[in-house]
Amino acid sequence: MRVLVIPSWYPSPDAPTAGVFIKQQVNALASATEVAVLHVEPGKTSFGPTVTEEDGVTVVRSGIVASNLFSRYFGYRRAGRAAIGAIRERWGMPDIVHVQALWPAALIARDIKRRFGIPYVVTEHSEEYLAQSARRLARTPGMLPLVLRPLAHSASRIIAVSRFLADRLQSLRLASDPIVIPNVVPDNPATSLSTSGPHLITHVSVMGPAKNLDALLRAVDSLRHTRTDFVLQLVGDGECRGDLERTADNLGLGDTVRFLGRRNADAIPALLAESSFTVVSSTHETFSVAAAESLMAGRPVLSTRCGGPEEFVTSEVGHLIDGTEADALAEGLDWMLDNFDDFDPDVLHAYAGVRFAPDVIADQLLAVYRSVLDD
Repeated sequence: MRVLVIPSWYPSPDAPTAGVFIKQQVNALASATEVAVLHVEPGKTSFGPTVTEEDGVTVVRSGIVASNLFSRYFGYRRAGRAAIGAIRERWGMPDIVHVQALWPAALIARDIKRRFGIPYVVTEHSEEYLAQSARRLARTPGMLPLVLRPLAHSASRIIAVSRFLADRLQSLRLASDPIVIPNVVPDNPATSLSTSGPHLITHVSVMGPAKNLDALLRAVDSLRHTRTDFVLQLVGDGECRGDLERTADNLGLGDTVRFLGRRNADAIPALLAESSFTVVSSTHETFSVAAAESLMAGRPVLSTRCGGPEEFVTSEVGHLIDGTEADALAEGLDWMLDNFDDFDPDVLHAYAGVRFAPDVIADQLLAVYRSVLDD
């Protein structure tokens, strides 16, 4: 079986962490079948198809300059057609196409289906569709009925990374019977837990508004007045980082909060291994790769009830916080600092392995592909 993956986001030299979780899924599939990637990158310059080999996978990239939805719609399709030509020449034709995030990648997949009769499936990750999200894509007049629904309805299957997201896709009439398959997490071994202080609490994210990090900083500020045996390390970069650093400075959190900046995906397991636990403070999440990575590393998860994490962060592997306010987060941090060492790293690792390991997810995806091709 030959699978062409068309992602809406994918790591590149200019954006090395964009869509890392999609690349991890590509690598999982590549161990079981033939895979290639076609990615059109919106950016500051346009360029024709370039072909590289990355971890044994053929990757074809094109670049476009897109200042608005209109230019992205037409520019993306033009660049996609050129990239399809490069795929055909260098790799061949796929049996099936796997779109990662409906918009805008499905524009290319639908063209392939119309021209060559090759079906496509979609895995949706994006928070764009969640009712709690402030993002505008699905709320742009005409976008949902005229663009997104036709793209989704042309797909043979819709996959969501959580039941929380799947239910939302159904309510928006983007899917009638979505399949739930979570993200891949590389199967790194669990390490023993250090109980010596100060205890490291790790948060990993793109630092967007949904991550609710202002409330987390205020929770840390509240908690440090009653205990000093912890340090919060924030891993990542994004639109809110500058404001968060200013908030931390204003609160005098220099000794308690560390901003580590962006880290490559390969560096995350070591950071988690040094930690006592991971915290997810979000107002909403479609899945939470960081939480799943933490469990794979053998570290428990403290999470708000924000959607996706609720489906796998149970009392067996972590602790859920009922609110997203600073007081609720402070109470959760306090509880986990007293109880993190009750969780067995090997148990957490095994729990994650049967749910998120590369071979587990690859088998589920291959089953979906076969069901489409057998229709």
